[in-house]
Amino acid sequence: MELQSQNEFGFKPPSGGGRPDRSPPPRKPFNVYFALRPDERAAEQARRTAGDLRRRFGLREEPRAKRLLHVSLCHLGQWEEIPRSMLFDGLAAAASVRMRPFKVAFRRAVSFRQGKSALVLRADEGHQEVLSLHAQLALSLLNRGVDVHVRPKLEPHMTLLYDYRRVPETILPEPIVWTAKSFVLINSLTGEGRHEEIDEWPLLG
Repeated sequence: MELQSQNEFGFKPPSGGGRPDRSPPPRKPFNVYFALRPDERAAEQARRTAGDLRRRFGLREEPRAKRLLHVSLCHLGQWEEIPRSMLFDGLAAAASVRMRPFKVAFRRAVSFRQGKSALVLRADEGHQEVLSLHAQLALSLLNRGVDVHVRPKLEPHMTLLYDYRRVPETILPEPIVWTAKSFVLINSLTGEGRHEEIDEWPLLG
């Protein structure tokens, strides 16, 4: 029996006289997830709120652009190239969702995590509807054999900016409110500050 080379098994021989390959892992530029988008009025109000909080608490980083504001619902994955099968399953899962439009309201801002923290708005209204929408998408994907996490303790939020200075929980002078009438599948191009909208689905009940 002929011995097969390591290459035939997918192993890459070490380069440089047997030294381990220290090249960085492959970049995965495509980050794909379902999300709600605020309407134009709410997005503009959120951008102004981010600026106000930045000045009040002495933050250094710039607020996110309006076009990047969203409330995450369900993460599909991050890849060098989006698998066709994953995209097909995602579109099918979204088409199975049944939910009526609902009100989303943010009345509080706070920093998440240590280090370079996300300054976020926390949902006060629409919390249960976001959880229900997340569960419908996640369970539909699981039924199609897609490995996603069902997160019963999901904290619906919208990220305004990232900064090393933390902001304590702060009540907004005016709530940021809109009616969620649809949800979208987003391809976030990592490091480019750009979102591509793959598709959108209305909430029809």
